[in-house]
Amino acid sequence: MLAIIVPIDNERLTSEFRKIKSPLRFFLWTLWKFPAARFAGIRIDKLEQGSCVVSIPGGWRSQNPFSSMYWAVQGMGAELATAGVPLALVNSMDERVRTLVASQEAKFTKKAVGRITFTCKDGDLARSAIEESISTGKSVFADFKATGTDSSGEVVSEWTFKWNFLVQDKR
Repeated sequence: MLAIIVPIDNERLTSEFRKIKSPLRFFLWTLWKFPAARFAGIRIDKLEQGSCVVSIPGGWRSQNPFSSMYWAVQGMGAELATAGVPLALVNSMDERVRTLVASQEAKFTKKAVGRITFTCKDGDLARSAIEESISTGKSVFADFKATGTDSSGEVVSEWTFKWNFLVQDKR
């Protein structure tokens, strides 16, 4: 039997954005599913249709031996910034959606000290990729960029994550 896949419901998507941004839910989710992020103090500052902003405090939980933020901690923040919108989209759908980071690339431009904020403005790419997978039944790749800035607004790192989406049958 051929499954009929319904497009993304915007009301459910808006509800998912609210759930993910809820401090208590985010605390519990990171504690259960993403404990390294919980330990590092990652938080979602902004999440909406086209973008996600994530920040990480500086300090002993995220530092390297050179008194700057460890590159892997920056990677967690950058990945979550690129994953915020796709996570909400996937959770708002009845269908199972396989998501996978196929590759990642980073460029470090300045020593990361203090609170670092990661911004991804490619949320619309996630929706397009998922909708393309719905219509074709095939996996779709999309590149998401996240930029890390310090408190003065200077860029400390630039990240590109190649995400793969495949919409499958209902859960």
